[in-house]
Amino acid sequence: YYDRYGGGANVVAHGYTKGVGLAAEIIGTFVLVYTVFSATDPKRSARDSHVPVLAPLPIG
Repeated sequence: YYDRYGGGANVVAHGYTKGVGLAAEIIGTFVLVYTVFSATDPKRSARDSHVPVLAPLPIG
């Protein structure tokens, strides 16, 4: 798809269903939002323990 469409395409890869793609998007979005909320909430005690582990995942 990369060469044909000049960079990418919004399709699910062969062998995966649309439901699996949706679930992956939901989980990835949750991890990103949770990481941002944890990193920016000064009252949260989990901020110091979870951020170093979770931050590299959504950032890439």
